[in-house]
Amino acid sequence: MDRDPLEDMPAESRTELTAAVCAAIDVDPATAEDIIRSTEPFWDAMGRAGGLVDSWGGGEFCYVLPRVLSFVQTTANP
Repeated sequence: MDRDPLEDMPAESRTELTAAVCAAIDVDPATAEDIIRSTEPFWDAMGRAGGLVDSWGGGEFCYVLPRVLSFVQTTANP
């Protein structure tokens, strides 16, 4: 089985991030976790591109990702 990146996060961060994604784009927790897991390769690539983002489990991820998802949702569905 593949590694679950959410398991690498501290429990408090995982809960905070899942709740923030749920609130930002109005999805259930299971969907939010699926979306979070799918963003890991993108987030890792941003880090390799010269430190554009914090590490995967960092607080920046917990703060920025919900805002990015909200922007995508509102821009794609005006």
